[in-house]
Amino acid sequence: MNFELTESIIERILFAMENQTQEFVLLITSGQADIVPIIDVDSDSVNPDEVYSLPTWYPSDGFGLLEEFTSIVSDENVRLELKNVLANGRGVFKNFKSVLKNHSKIEENFRIFKKRNMKKRIFEWYDSLRESWGLEKLCCSKMSSNLVYEDFTFTRYDFLSDKNCIDLEQSKISDELKEKYSGNVGFMFSDLWKHKFSAPEVLEKCGGFVCRTSSEEFAGCVLFQVDSSPTVARESATLTTCFVNRNYRRLGIARELLSLCVSYMRDHGFSTFFIAEPLMPPPFEKILTELGFERIRSAFVAKYF
Repeated sequence: MNFELTESIIERILFAMENQTQEFVLLITSGQADIVPIIDVDSDSVNPDEVYSLPTWYPSDGFGLLEEFTSIVSDENVRLELKNVLANGRGVFKNFKSVLKNHSKIEENFRIFKKRNMKKRIFEWYDSLRESWGLEKLCCSKMSSNLVYEDFTFTRYDFLSDKNCIDLEQSKISDELKEKYSGNVGFMFSDLWKHKFSAPEVLEKCGGFVCRTSSEEFAGCVLFQVDSSPTVARESATLTTCFVNRNYRRLGIARELLSLCVSYMRDHGFSTFFIAEPLMPPPFEKILTELGFERIRSAFVAKYF
């Protein structure tokens, strides 16, 4: 017997996944799904087809989540503090939360990060159930996209209102490259990045999308330039830049920004979306492949017909 994965059920599954003192199952009674302790299920009176094991979430999963989040914390002092907590081995989860309480913005980022990863586990579990029922998968990436919109807003890029913010944010990326790569290599990558924004009219000619938090803090952007030519019947576009504030990475923002661009190209009759980005992080390659881009030498190209 199948069931609909509602937001209410998701929240109750999340609670059950984190409860390490009891084991829960999903039980279908009178056509309604409910989350109950497994000890309350009478195996003699319940149809086995009406009982579903929940997605697993072991302490090791929780610890792995803490490690992954710590690796992306941008504040070096906080990152070192969290690393010390993880290395201590005692009271890790409690002490981790204690550190975060002193840094409200990072604490909020962790809430988003944790919720997204745990819900993704639930979506994968539900898709596997739908497949066993002979139903089409709902697509985990699509459901994950909905998660992003719970905590962030996406708007069309506006030169007048967004230019100064993007100028500031791209300079942070320049500094980050010098920090990440030592010596001359870091300075060369930094200069290469700055060159993308050296012409004053670059941002004015761009289209694209900007992502912000619910408190209007910049989270990321994707910009492109339209390539118009009298020799082609339809316009094409070239990616100018795509980057995410280091505080909000690994939350699906880059994927959603690029997905919005792809939808825009298709809806507005573009023929080609061309990406040749020498400083593209490796995770972007997987995203582009999933969005239908083809790798041609060192570039990625999406064609729309």
